[in-house]
Amino acid sequence: METSYFWETEYTLPPDAPGFSHFCPGHIVWLGSAVLLCAVICAVYRRLRENERLTFRKVLAVLLICDELFKYGIAIYSGDFRPSFLPLHLCSINIFLIAADAIKPNELLQEVLYAVCLPGAFFALAFPGWNYLPLWNALCIHSFTAHILLLLYPLLLISGGFQPSFKRFIRTLPAALVVTVLVACFNMAFGTNFMFLARAGEGNPLSWFERFLGSPGYLIGIPLIAAVCWAVLYGVPKLREKT
Repeated sequence: METSYFWETEYTLPPDAPGFSHFCPGHIVWLGSAVLLCAVICAVYRRLRENERLTFRKVLAVLLICDELFKYGIAIYSGDFRPSFLPLHLCSINIFLIAADAIKPNELLQEVLYAVCLPGAFFALAFPGWNYLPLWNALCIHSFTAHILLLLYPLLLISGGFQPSFKRFIRTLPAALVVTVLVACFNMAFGTNFMFLARAGEGNPLSWFERFLGSPGYLIGIPLIAAVCWAVLYGVPKLREKT
């Protein structure tokens, strides 16, 4: 097991450092662990009383915040903290939404976590953009654990009886648009790629769009992928209601 790269970041990693490929054995182990962990915890969560469920979600929110602070600690320790470490990726923003919902449950926040955080964490785990890091690397471990926790929180909401509403979700879109525009402006000012609004990245579904449509043509893939996800997330529950 290679330990010399454990504390390296994207900017301090030597060119010869071994990354990992999507769906390699190590990646599959992480995915399998995520499925098992989520299944077990959701089963336990269903048996809890409502006050115990809220406490459980607060603990999860604290773990996510600690995981995010761990990332900053690594960046500072490396001596090369940059704007790209700031919490402006979609998943990092969802950490704050989770913390807010854990403190004071809110249906609008829960709707966003169901419609945005759930598929976002799923795609991040399936097509990790941090695969340039070795599997035995602190930031790699952080990225997997943080996204597993991000996936888990909305699954807990569903396990606790959350009923999604597309009409309620529509009400959140203006705020989401404002956030997207602000993040895009930040990207232009600082050369970052938060929310993949500046470039598609590698190995993810957006890179497939970039292959055929170029840049910024690949951006059309964002609403298309979102539409498919929302069709599944809101269509399946509707079909279940009719059966």
